[in-house]
Amino acid sequence: MGRNGKSRALICFVLCMIMALPVYFSSAVAVKAAEQQTIIIGTNAEYSPFEYLDDNGNITGFDYDLLEAIAKEENVKLVWKDMPFDSLMGSMEAGDVQVIAAGIGPTEDRKKSVDFSDVYYTGTQCIISRKDNPIKDFEEMSGKTVAVLEGAQSDMIASGETTDYGEVKDAKVKRFKNASSAVMELKNGGADAVLIDNIMAEIYCKQNSDLQYESVPSTAEDTVFCIEKGNTELVQIINDGLAKVKKSGEYDDLYQKYFVDTLENSEDVTDVTATDGFLGLLSFIFLQDNRWKFYINGLGITLIVSLLSVIVGILIGLVVALVRLGAAKKGRRTILSTIADIYVDVIRGTPSVLQLMIIYFAVFHSRLGYVAAVISFGINSGAYVSEVIRGGILSVDKGQSEAGRSLGLGYKDTMRFIIIPQAVKTILPAMGNEFIQLIKETSILGYVGIMDLTKAASYVSSRTYQMFIPLIVAGIMYYLIVKCLSLLLKRFERRLRESD
Repeated sequence: MGRNGKSRALICFVLCMIMALPVYFSSAVAVKAAEQQTIIIGTNAEYSPFEYLDDNGNITGFDYDLLEAIAKEENVKLVWKDMPFDSLMGSMEAGDVQVIAAGIGPTEDRKKSVDFSDVYYTGTQCIISRKDNPIKDFEEMSGKTVAVLEGAQSDMIASGETTDYGEVKDAKVKRFKNASSAVMELKNGGADAVLIDNIMAEIYCKQNSDLQYESVPSTAEDTVFCIEKGNTELVQIINDGLAKVKKSGEYDDLYQKYFVDTLENSEDVTDVTATDGFLGLLSFIFLQDNRWKFYINGLGITLIVSLLSVIVGILIGLVVALVRLGAAKKGRRTILSTIADIYVDVIRGTPSVLQLMIIYFAVFHSRLGYVAAVISFGINSGAYVSEVIRGGILSVDKGQSEAGRSLGLGYKDTMRFIIIPQAVKTILPAMGNEFIQLIKETSILGYVGIMDLTKAASYVSSRTYQMFIPLIVAGIMYYLIVKCLSLLLKRFERRLRESD
């Protein structure tokens, strides 16, 4: 090809590239437009009918369906995180969630930390009381014991933090993580009244014929979605979507479904035992709405988290024990042994529930709950396992170490081939006990929104207003697990003694 031919080819290539640029950029814009923005929603799924768990353990409710309808209108994707109510604001400030959907009212204090969507629901405060001890207004509630949802508007009113709706004087406030626990406290005589939203008051009183409610005048309260401070784009998305959902009539359908129909379909659970007998009560607690599934799923989570935590704990404990033993052998502390000593001292000196909350909220920022739980319990277990391993190794006669050195083995090989194999017989039974202990310790998983066995029992209690049987069943399940493991450990110990 001649020089002129090469020039023409180059010019054609450049022209083709120029012509292709609009196609490329239009495709890139189309792809970008097609990409869905992901919004992380924080909620507390214990506030039926606004947000709660369905029969399969999935989040549902008025807030859930409303936001999903808004997301569909605005072509965004939602990721939901269930967590304790009093952790929601902190999670937003830490950047872990972008929107809070938990039946929250707009207040001046909250406005300093978050932005608000347009109002999507307006309710009033109601006083629930027992029919044999009725309370009708704030004046009668003064000086009484009042149960509230921790951090809610009712909490601020009852505790006197706000007097915009009226004044409650000298009330003893009992704060609960979910509304149903507050109602159970009232039914059990631990509180004189519950202060709560009118929709929930109507439903709870429909479900419990021994309760009544009174609406408090001039307590109309708006409900909004809380949005991370300064995110005007997200505020616009939520507000635009809300307007579209209201205009289409879908909002009215959701209101009918979750408020009107839920109220009409609510069953009175007060006299289940009297009407259906004990077997009927068991059927109501466990078979209705497939509540038994929560126990099975909770049991699986308890066992998996416990097993994985023990494995992590053994690995951490072995390393820590060897580091501390190595420093003791040299007769001087090293940087690693100092860190190991501090680790064991701190972990053994602080509550496991505090460690779990620090790992989940502060380290993992409310993400990867199961991973955070395994790591937290593994770190906790590792401190105790390290002492078990260290004690087992120290229990081996010193003559064994001397025998290893006389055979020409170094320290590491002596530990690997002589000391540790003998220490295993002492260590393994104690490791089994550590596994048993971990199974019981996982009962605190509910603090970070994980549905373990204890949380499952609590959830069933909140739905049936029966405390004794759901908790007893969970206790029996824990006992059977521990009993089976204890029998296996005893059998294993006998095998070890026979091999001596």
